[in-house]
Amino acid sequence: MAQPRELTSKDAPPPRAQRRESRRQSLERRLEDGYRRIDQAALTGADVTEWESFWIKLLGEYEDVCRESELAA
Repeated sequence: MAQPRELTSKDAPPPRAQRRESRRQSLERRLEDGYRRIDQAALTGADVTEWESFWIKLLGEYEDVCRESELAA
């Protein structure tokens, strides 16, 4: 049975790519949570206009991070 090989520094993504991926994941979680909260609040009749505006800004940041990742690949 083959032994698992140790990861070397050349196997790991560069720090910039790691930061970008971490930021993408964070934004993705925030977008999912925000969408759920906006949906729940809207169902109760709350004015969610400001929340939606903020959510759209987060979506723009998420799209920017995704574009940067594609360009770096």
